[in-house]
Amino acid sequence: MLNLTTIKPKYILIAILLLAAFLRLYRLDFPNKYVFDEVYHAFTAKEFLANHKEGWEWWNTPPPGVAYEWTHPPLAKEIMAVSMFALRTQDAWSYRLPGVLFGVLSVYLVYLLGLKLLNSQKAALIAAFVFSLDGLNFVQSRTGMNDIYYVTFVLACLLLLLNKQFIFAAIVFGLALSSKWASIYAYLIFIPLLLKNRQYLHLASFAVIPPIIYFLSYSPFFFIGHNLNQFKELQQQMWWYHTNLKATHSYSSPWWSWPLNLYPVWYFVDYGKNTIANIFASGNPALFWSGVIAVILTIREVILKKSLNLLIILLGFFSFWLPWSISPRIMFLYHFSPSVPFLSLALGYQLNKLLESSERKKLAITILVLIILAFVLIFPFLTAVPIPRDFVKVFFMTNLSKNIF
Repeated sequence: MLNLTTIKPKYILIAILLLAAFLRLYRLDFPNKYVFDEVYHAFTAKEFLANHKEGWEWWNTPPPGVAYEWTHPPLAKEIMAVSMFALRTQDAWSYRLPGVLFGVLSVYLVYLLGLKLLNSQKAALIAAFVFSLDGLNFVQSRTGMNDIYYVTFVLACLLLLLNKQFIFAAIVFGLALSSKWASIYAYLIFIPLLLKNRQYLHLASFAVIPPIIYFLSYSPFFFIGHNLNQFKELQQQMWWYHTNLKATHSYSSPWWSWPLNLYPVWYFVDYGKNTIANIFASGNPALFWSGVIAVILTIREVILKKSLNLLIILLGFFSFWLPWSISPRIMFLYHFSPSVPFLSLALGYQLNKLLESSERKKLAITILVLIILAFVLIFPFLTAVPIPRDFVKVFFMTNLSKNIF
């Protein structure tokens, strides 16, 4: 039998990253049409590529079936546009490919953060492995939306900050902020860290550099003829949109439900004669549920041991989750995406502790096996693999399945 303890950690890491890349690239071109909010993000990326002013302007009426995406900063859409330009095609795989690359990079960043915060290569590998099997970020990395971009930038920023590369960290945080406003919750991690280390000058850097990067991300906006007053008005329109959005959606969910993975978001369906192909943005239930327990155990350890490194992990988890409890707008499970890397780090830490205990080693192995099996079971529902209708009906014995059938 293969003994993983005899394999060099770097080879295990390479295997994890290769598997992450393969699974994210598999059927990336299907469907070759917009999925869920790609009708906003990917469509607008194409408008950016075509140098159409309308893609930046909130007052325009879009073509039927799509919409101009001006409610978020432009960087993620600009990256998708660059990908389509470089690959000389506007097929779905070309605007989804950068997300895949960011998704694989995020797995690697979880590993590096594990090395830094957990002081254990084994725990870091476990954290990266379980995160690579997270269905939520998996789907976001295969979809032309902006979530995987800001999640990856935030992880990179935290790593740079922990390595005391403060200026680069501030620049990368500016990239995160230029992808999605929700990145601002990361200040709840960064400010305490900088204050504790008495890095007051670099605290100022985090106040100055990210807004500059954010402003620069709108360079095409100005190059095609818009002015500063229109930029200011656009920011106001974005704020009003997110603070006054009263719309309802059948797949929205309350913030408290996200760690339990109760409300996956239905992105796509394709009906065959005897099969159905679905895409759901869904977490790996075994990962989420065991991860919640790991977070609770980690809270206990922080209280007892006063571990700064574990506290950083908890700050990451709660900073990107709890602020949504006071959000006035409708919310979806994918808003939980940036908390999952930190949940995975907590789980990697706790599983490694179990593996080091002869009495509890079997429990850790059982949890890892359940995470793998859960991912295998939900994989067709993450990638639109056609499966028999009867299996889908059995698998989804929930109100959500009644909406499908």
